[in-house]
Amino acid sequence: MTMMNKELLMGIIKLRNAKRWKAVNLNPTLVCTFGFLVAFALRYVLSPFVDESMSMLFFALNCIVMSYLFGYVQSLILLIISIPTALFFFRKPYFMMDGLGNKDVFLIVVYGTIVMLASVIIEWLQRERYSAVLQQRVSETRYQMLIESDQARRAEYAEHFAAVSKRQSEEAAANSAGVAPQ
Repeated sequence: MTMMNKELLMGIIKLRNAKRWKAVNLNPTLVCTFGFLVAFALRYVLSPFVDESMSMLFFALNCIVMSYLFGYVQSLILLIISIPTALFFFRKPYFMMDGLGNKDVFLIVVYGTIVMLASVIIEWLQRERYSAVLQQRVSETRYQMLIESDQARRAEYAEHFAAVSKRQSEEAAANSAGVAPQ
């Protein structure tokens, strides 16, 4: 196998394995729903103190955290759900959808860009981190195999040396026994 083929194969393996960095012990749907409800509750409680232009702030933070925990897919789904929620509940006129104004479109673009950019960066960093962990595990495994191989080789040499030594001592004893009577 040529060096180029090995690099191509390793690139394919790295790509497939790097997608498996996500935590498997948590249910993404439940955690995302809980995060969405917490973001909604925080925004609702802080409505008197937080400006209307920050209507999507807590939702964006939730999307970024979920991107860190579960990947960009859940983050983008949350963003798609969060935009109409923020516009309906936290933009004037409240509890109405009367179309999108310039300010609404601007906020959607800004928060959407921030969340998508953060999600892509987090995904890339998580995959690189997971790839580094995989490489470290492979390196440790190879090192252990090298140690075991070296120990087996030394044991084999010791057995061979003992057998040769025994044979030489037997030959020496036979030679000395054969030489003495003459």
